[in-house]
Amino acid sequence: MMNQQNSTKNIIQIALFLVIGAIAPLLDTTMTNVALATIMKSLNVSVNAVQWVTTSYVLALGITVPVAGWATNWYDGKRLYLDALIIFLVGSVVSSWATTLPLLVLGRIIQGAAAGVVVPLITTLIVQVAGSQGLGKLMAIVGMPAVLIPILGPTIGGYLIEVGNWHWIFLINIPIVLISLALLTWKMPSFPAPKAGKHLDLPSLILLAGLFTAAIIGITRFSTGATFTSAKVLTPLLLALALLIGYVLYAWLRPQKALVSLQLFKAPTFAASTLILMLSGIAVNGAMFLLPLYLQNSRGLSVVWSGTYLIAQGVGLLVSRSQIGKLTDSIGARWVVLGAIVVAIAGTLPFVFFTAKTSTWLVLAVLFVRGIGQGGLTIPVMADCYTGLPKQLIAEATTATRMLQNIGGAMGTAVLATIIQHELPSVGLNAAYQTAFMWSVGFIAVTAIPAWFLSHGRRAK
Repeated sequence: MMNQQNSTKNIIQIALFLVIGAIAPLLDTTMTNVALATIMKSLNVSVNAVQWVTTSYVLALGITVPVAGWATNWYDGKRLYLDALIIFLVGSVVSSWATTLPLLVLGRIIQGAAAGVVVPLITTLIVQVAGSQGLGKLMAIVGMPAVLIPILGPTIGGYLIEVGNWHWIFLINIPIVLISLALLTWKMPSFPAPKAGKHLDLPSLILLAGLFTAAIIGITRFSTGATFTSAKVLTPLLLALALLIGYVLYAWLRPQKALVSLQLFKAPTFAASTLILMLSGIAVNGAMFLLPLYLQNSRGLSVVWSGTYLIAQGVGLLVSRSQIGKLTDSIGARWVVLGAIVVAIAGTLPFVFFTAKTSTWLVLAVLFVRGIGQGGLTIPVMADCYTGLPKQLIAEATTATRMLQNIGGAMGTAVLATIIQHELPSVGLNAAYQTAFMWSVGFIAVTAIPAWFLSHGRRAK
């Protein structure tokens, strides 16, 4: 009995150390969003240019996720986790030293690539070390940062900028990562590679990475004033279309090698789920880029106060998390997501009409409602994407959904930044943000179409 207690204690200890390792990558995203307005002024760049600070990170993360899925099967898990943290540390140092936007974007790409390995690896390693022993409790530990960081991150980031400067949101990562590296090197066991699963398919990775990068470049060039029919915009967009066709043909001809199997999309719930994750990535992640800029530039809040306002949204997400899972099991993902769409619209549409003089309490209440809707747009969809899938495709489904969710987020940031940049010269600051929020509402509303194809009714026990 004592040995079992010691074993459980060691497993919980390992889980906590893994979570400490993930704090820096998870915290980094929310802190950076709050810092964007400050970075814009410091580096004297436009909204469209500064969005690459977020877009490059999320895009690199999304592209690296399938690499992480492959590497877990072929390399020692401990070595992989530690190496990814070291790469994240290098990216944080580069970002903290940056005095130009290109150098900062380079640092963010390095950070994002490392985070794309660290974040999915936590769950994989915990399941490996624990098996089925106390997995519920362990997943609650793993889920802590995902719940707390959206609440605390913006405020911590705002405080660091207020007492220092924006470089500190990257400098703070250095001690956090060094502490976690020391703890993990000391306490974390090795995870020998099972040497199983697919080999990394470079043609798949090149086609997918090229597809999403070309699409985002086309969107952002449109925001610089180039017309939609100009070669500067059409060339990358047509390239993205060609790469999409190329990947579909490749996956059809070489199904055993392709990173994301076309068989996944035969399941209606998976196809609907991935489309919702892409659209909600645009609406949810794009708005997370938009909100701190709006609060600071349109309402004139300091970085600390803009972060404090966003606590309301984090609390709404926390409230919804505790009930969404039960509701999904009880009535099915379709009705939960459709309800969440209504709530998310109710929490986003008011920003179309808000001005600098709108009551603080009204803004906080709307942000709280928005947080509730955000939880309902992601949690049931992530669960429902596995409905009806054969067991051999589950690992690929996990890779595909994580990748598409992050890439949807990157595209959302690019799209909303483009809208603001286009509107700014003709309508002014506040109206430009209002238009961007209107587009965000539109993206949320469109998710109702694929949501209808999600599962409905009580899940089998």
